Amino acid sequence: MALWGISTTTETADNNYAIPKYTSGSTQFTGVDITNTPHNFFADNRGWVYRHYQDNVYSGLSTAFFDEVHVPVAGLNTGSGATGANETGLGLATPVAVFFKDPNNGNPISVGGGSTNFISTATTGEVHLCFNETVYVSAGATVRIRAFDANNANESTAIVATAASVSSSAEIPVYTNEGLFIRTGFNGQITNRVAFAFTAPSTVLSANVNFLTTTVSTGQTVAIGATIIPVSAFVQTVENIPGAGLKRVSVGDSITVGGISNGSIVSVGTTTVTVSTASTSATGISAGTAVTFSRVTAQTNLLIDLSTGFVGVITDMSSGSGVTSSFTSDIIRQVGGAGTITNTTSDTYPLGLGTTVLSVRA
Repeated sequence: MALWGISTTTETADNNYAIPKYTSGSTQFTGVDITNTPHNFFADNRGWVYRHYQDNVYSGLSTAFFDEVHVPVAGLNTGSGATGANETGLGLATPVAVFFKDPNNGNPISVGGGSTNFISTATTGEVHLCFNETVYVSAGATVRIRAFDANNANESTAIVATAASVSSSAEIPVYTNEGLFIRTGFNGQITNRVAFAFTAPSTVLSANVNFLTTTVSTGQTVAIGATIIPVSAFVQTVENIPGAGLKRVSVGDSITVGGISNGSIVSVGTTTVTVSTASTSATGISAGTAVTFSRVTAQTNLLIDLSTGFVGVITDMSSGSGVTSSFTSDIIRQVGGAGTITNTTSDTYPLGLGTTVLSVRA
């Protein structure tokens, strides 16, 4: 019964964290299934359950959802016994994914579908931490977020994302080994998908981001001290500039060539750019010299800090024991996220922006 997720001895990315591996029609519960994300698929005392959210919350803060039992298995969320082999129980709940929630609230999280790869300054975002079983999460548990400039460099002050509590009046169905109970007034979240909220920085970092590399036109040279630099015709071609859409070299951009480092461009011709006098250099520029263009980008990139895991109380629903609080590199999962997916055949690196790197812009 390994394909049904009830006979695994370990729970890792290699065996999909014990989540069923079967295929039924068009439904796949694997790490590369973006239409029906496996991160809403979890174990409780009923067996393997897929949760359908009916609001824009998509986490333990949701009060509108229904569950679909796909693999009925009694005692699935209990311990696996002394032998640890070929037993029904999974043991302690295991973290299986951590990612930034899609700011556009797509469900399932989509690759295209109007998603975005940034949020505005001083607005609220969320980190979602998913387990392969339901867990009890105390309000106040935290996840750390690191902040960098648009080049993912020059780290600034970290941000703390904090788990809030579901509404005290919410009736939360809890399936235990003793049966179904309805909980109210729980100070935290009872879920497999925990939401940690944070506030984006009110100001963003600035950095020169490279977007085009070309060369000096063959046979042309630059006089010592000149401010006009001949470059290839690529200056006027459309290039893909990360974070800025489709643009061309323009006034205000910078050029790095020879002894000039991020020289300010004051004029752009068909095959030339003009820099300010203060940017000129007498050395290092000749025919065939590499030229790099960059643009000042006001943007802070947020990255989930794997090294700290989560801090606070999250316990296994079956035994009440604490779950693993550390994160491993393979739980940074490609789940569609809020931005562009660069690899749709693997749920590890490389990843889409918005899944693991969420940008903040003014």
